Amino acid sequence: MRLFTKGSQSVKELTYHNIPFLQTMKTKTLTFLVFVVFVLPVCGQLNTVHNHYRPGDVLIKQQVEYVDPGSSGQNRVWDFSRLKTINDEYTLTYNLPSLEGDSVYLLGDKRYRKKDIGDNELIVGTEHNTMYYYHLTNDSLLQLGHENPSVKLEYTRPMALMRFPLNYGQSVSSAYTSKGLYSGTVDIQTQGTITTTADAYGKIILPSGDSLSPVLRVKTVQTIFDIADEDSYTTDETNNVGKQLETCRWYSKGYRYPVFETIRNINLSDSTEIFSTAFFFPPQDHLYLDTDPGNQALLDKLWKETEDDVTNTDNEQVKTVALEEIITCKMYPNPVESILNLEYELKQDAKVSFELYSIEGLPVKKIHAKPQKAGRYYETLDCTSLYPKNYVLRITANGMFVNEVIIKK
Repeated sequence: MRLFTKGSQSVKELTYHNIPFLQTMKTKTLTFLVFVVFVLPVCGQLNTVHNHYRPGDVLIKQQVEYVDPGSSGQNRVWDFSRLKTINDEYTLTYNLPSLEGDSVYLLGDKRYRKKDIGDNELIVGTEHNTMYYYHLTNDSLLQLGHENPSVKLEYTRPMALMRFPLNYGQSVSSAYTSKGLYSGTVDIQTQGTITTTADAYGKIILPSGDSLSPVLRVKTVQTIFDIADEDSYTTDETNNVGKQLETCRWYSKGYRYPVFETIRNINLSDSTEIFSTAFFFPPQDHLYLDTDPGNQALLDKLWKETEDDVTNTDNEQVKTVALEEIITCKMYPNPVESILNLEYELKQDAKVSFELYSIEGLPVKKIHAKPQKAGRYYETLDCTSLYPKNYVLRITANGMFVNEVIIKK
């Protein structure tokens, strides 16, 4: 069964100033636990079209009991149906950075000229009063830093969270360094590595009791070591055994963001647990799908495949109405430089509309719905001012729709 849903041990424990063992440290060199937030859907491949963060998206997730994420591999079954909810209202939002005037993006202490930045290249993720800064460049998703009322951290060597596309069995690794301040006075300097691997796929049974299949699991392992000072790197020999943050996220095709995640932090010296938690992203609360035609099209396809399977196993022949039985449409030229021609034939009376979206799901142009008699019609969309990239054209007739990719040269 496929579906669409709210998440959190208090999530405060995931931010520096609320981690008890860090509060009691008296040395200047502090180990900072970095809660890495990145997203990537599944099955088979994660890519920028369907999985990169989008400004304006809001996620509601529920914090649930921690559960062992299990081993890696193929055809796994993860049963999370018995997990109890701890906090059912936890919000994560994505937005563009703030602007200085109308020409410069502000991201932490850095400034970027707007004219040099592509659409959705810089993103700010906000949860639990913490802002996380991301940069998508050359198909790599980098984390540049984060800040909240107690901590301000910059990755002087950014963390490479992901390289798109990512398929099952593939991984990406990088080293990072960071510096910052805790409470405005205490220096923070860390270094380590981060490895992201699409390590498993199979079926997941969600806390709601619903199941999704197939899903892809993406596992991230981040090591965190103190840097004693600017010129001296502490090592295992100097008692800097470090920490390790393990995060597993499950993605299902048609959803830009994960449907479930587990987080666990341990001491590398003896594998003792510092904290652990898990989050459930109820599919019905992935409200961004209303403006995400790319992923909505994937869900529509999956629903159609499911319906076809049911129909094929039914002895009765059931008459269904397909969009092709209402309207046929020719779109040209594609790729398009200026005017996109839409020639279509209605085989019955219908209410028809055409909507052009960016791949990120933002509306670009629209021919409003209007009732029409059966017959041949002609419309145009002026694409002259559009940036050269891919778009999605949604053709709707009598409430049924199909999405087509339009390429702007």
